[in-house]
Amino acid sequence: MSKLLILSAGVSEDSYNTKLAKKLNKFLNDEGLSNEIYENLHEDIPFLLDNQEDIPKKIIKMRKSLESANKIVIFSPVYNGGFLAHLKNTLDWLSLSYEGHKYNSLFKDKTVGVITSVRGGGGNAQNAFDILSAQLINYGLRVFEEFHLITNKEHQVDVEIDENQKVFENITQYVNRFLDF
Repeated sequence: MSKLLILSAGVSEDSYNTKLAKKLNKFLNDEGLSNEIYENLHEDIPFLLDNQEDIPKKIIKMRKSLESANKIVIFSPVYNGGFLAHLKNTLDWLSLSYEGHKYNSLFKDKTVGVITSVRGGGGNAQNAFDILSAQLINYGLRVFEEFHLITNKEHQVDVEIDENQKVFENITQYVNRFLDF
């Protein structure tokens, strides 16, 4: 199996999505599955502007990882019925042509799965996933038709999200289905 790339678009170290992405990264490493994680997509990646000459170092590293990955898992919260702007900004940077790679070539023949943890009931998460899926398809990615939603119903008040065994068991089941896709 080729490498799995994990993108965590959580907005802080306390973000449920960040914690769960890190736990998945550690779990996969412990299982001997090649993977790499990039988090804090809101840091050190300026918003893409026309005629941008300076490529962020984080994007250069992500490109190298993406070159050898065949699958991507995105962890991201949903706010106001959509995914965060810094996730799209990161994907836009990665879609640009560079060093003999054509526009969107890093995404060709790659499959992406989406996991989102929301602190509410997730009522608008499906619509947000549908919108994100359309964008991911525009990049040339194959979208795993199922996304994994973790709502406040799954959260246990007295247990940290990354210590919630049921939540993580459901994530690993989703990831196994995704990897088999």
